[in-house]
Amino acid sequence: MNIRDFYAADPQRQESEEVSFGAGWTDHTDAASTFRLSWVARTRELYAVREPHPGGGLLAPVFDHYNVHQAGIDELRVEILAVADLPAVEEALAGWRQVITDHDSLRWARKRVAALPRPAAGSGTEPAEPEYQPPRLHAERAGIFHRSRSPHDDH
Repeated sequence: MNIRDFYAADPQRQESEEVSFGAGWTDHTDAASTFRLSWVARTRELYAVREPHPGGGLLAPVFDHYNVHQAGIDELRVEILAVADLPAVEEALAGWRQVITDHDSLRWARKRVAALPRPAAGSGTEPAEPEYQPPRLHAERAGIFHRSRSPHDDH
């Protein structure tokens, strides 16, 4: 499903706060793309968004770093990795800032969250009240997605 359909499929996602777990994750099977990971407070979903960079190859992480958007909305594909409370996701992804720039870093993230619950096929996720208000990523209702800087990106 693309990012527009992902948000349209559940109104809770549109209104929810999100926590970013970085942009620039890589997958060895898709060298011309990078991925970003985010957690949705109301649905408790941890998801990855594939951001293709046509012809990107080695430059894909550079394009991602400078927010060069080469792909259309329909090409931004979403994969729900897990459904869990934020503390469990943070624990599973502890150390992600040191790993994100590694080759095949998305594989590391998938392995780390594999023990967390996954969404049942064809079912929605139940809302959960967040324990606190995490930083917000901005999604325009028109379907254009803008990344905001992660609170963890202060280097």
